[in-house]
Amino acid sequence: MKPRDSAPLPLVFFLFSLAVAPAARAAMDDADEPIRINARSVEANEKTGAAVYRGRVVAEQGRLSIRADRVEIRARNNQTELIQAIGSPVKLRQQPDATTEEIRAEAKRVDYHVATGKLDMIGDVSLRRGDDLFTGGVLHYDLDTQSLSATGDDQSDGRVHAVIQPRKPAPPAPEPATQP
Repeated sequence: MKPRDSAPLPLVFFLFSLAVAPAARAAMDDADEPIRINARSVEANEKTGAAVYRGRVVAEQGRLSIRADRVEIRARNNQTELIQAIGSPVKLRQQPDATTEEIRAEAKRVDYHVATGKLDMIGDVSLRRGDDLFTGGVLHYDLDTQSLSATGDDQSDGRVHAVIQPRKPAPPAPEPATQP
C-alpha cells in the first residue's frame, strides 16, 4: 500500500525553520505547496505505520528540499512520530525568499521527533546560511523553545565551530521632508 504523499511534510517543513525566523516564515508559506517525493523504492506497512523510501530520495516542497539515501517515516494512530533521514550526507536546502540568504545543512543522519518538536542532526553536521557556517558532531534543536545545543566530534577535538560574517547595517531611513 502506498503511503500518503504528505507524510514527510514535518521533516521538510521543520528542518529549515531551525536556522532563522525568516526561513521559518518562508517554510510556512511553502506548507501550502504540494510535496513531491522521488525515490528508487518505497516500502510501506499501514499496520505498523512505517514507510521507507530508499535510493537517492529527493523530497521537495516549494523552496525546500531534502536529499538522502533513505527516509523512514514512523507513525502511530495516523500521527507521524518520527522521521529519520540517513545519507552520505543528508542534504537540506532552502531559498527562503529574494531578500534572505540560502540555507544549506548537511549531516549523516537527521531525526525529527514530531510529538516533542525536537530535531537531532548527527554526524558531521554543517549548517550554512549565506557565508555564515556552523559545524559540529551533533546538533539538537527544540522547535518550540527555539533553543539549540551542539557538541563537537573526535575529528574536531570535540569542539563546535562557527564562522559568522559581519553584517552591514541597514541604510538609515530617509528623514521626512519638512515644510517651511
